[in-house]
Amino acid sequence: MDTLVLLLILGIASFLLTGWARRYALAKKVLDIPEARSSHTVPTPRGGGISIVVCILIVLPFLGGEYGWVLWCTLALLALVSYVDDHRGLGFKVRLLVQLVCAYALVYFVWMSDRLYHIRDIDSYVADLVVILLAIFGVVWITNLYNFMDGIDGIAATEAIFVSSSLAGVYAYSGEYVWAWIMLAIVVSSMGFLCWNWAPAKIFMGDIGSISLGWLFGAGMLVSSQVTQVEVWVYLILMGVFISDASCTLLARFFNGEKIWLPHRTHLYQLLSVRLGDHRKVNYLLIFVNVVWLLPMALFAFMMADWAWGFAVAAYAPLLLICAVARGRLIANSKAEEC
Repeated sequence: MDTLVLLLILGIASFLLTGWARRYALAKKVLDIPEARSSHTVPTPRGGGISIVVCILIVLPFLGGEYGWVLWCTLALLALVSYVDDHRGLGFKVRLLVQLVCAYALVYFVWMSDRLYHIRDIDSYVADLVVILLAIFGVVWITNLYNFMDGIDGIAATEAIFVSSSLAGVYAYSGEYVWAWIMLAIVVSSMGFLCWNWAPAKIFMGDIGSISLGWLFGAGMLVSSQVTQVEVWVYLILMGVFISDASCTLLARFFNGEKIWLPHRTHLYQLLSVRLGDHRKVNYLLIFVNVVWLLPMALFAFMMADWAWGFAVAAYAPLLLICAVARGRLIANSKAEEC
């Protein structure tokens, strides 16, 4: 009962904080102004994701130990930098540098600090160095792709609710009740925000919300693999739609010679929102794929850990194919219509 009351309080607090953030953004003119690459048509306040961050910073210390505080400190720093970026704008290089520093700190405390002192030969050193670099890159990529995928009303909060509620169930089943509680806190705080962000959105999440959620899932994935029975594969499968869309789009833009750091509207979910004419329909499609396809695959990966990589391959194969084919056709159709 106490847990339910605390979760209810967090949800209400998130709802009220989002309303406050909206009033503040309107007063200070912190607005997203529509442009050619935008998916909205009217100036809209941004920075509402601060409500989610505040709620999570309150509950993260419950994880306890060194890992809990590393997650808290890195999340707080990234949220602060993102808050400044939402209000004044920061260069991509500055934001990336801070993310790399936070990722290195996380990898060091979670994995590297103990292991490096036990290396006995050069082969082990090289192997560990490769794993360290992959871990840093992976956490930074998931952090940024979540930001890339926050381009239409409700999608980032909807994904957060699905991923964290699914993880909460898995953690509770495996006896990791503190981790389950943290995930449920993400669920209710995201719900409180979504009340304001569901199409048509009254406020956007902003970098402070999308970067922070991406960091929570990316960093949480790394920490969880070290201290719980929930491995990286479960997280990766649950985030399959976001990872597939963002990765396919990034690679396509890179090979087309486009500047991948510039804003655009060529993610599959953005193209679908234009084609369907409704952000809500894209979110319903996201929920359907998540629940019908990715959730069962993630559960299989958890229950049969030795074959988790196989379930990840099976989960991603159709998603990547659909992203590549559908995105290409939608772009071609848009160009044909313009002509």
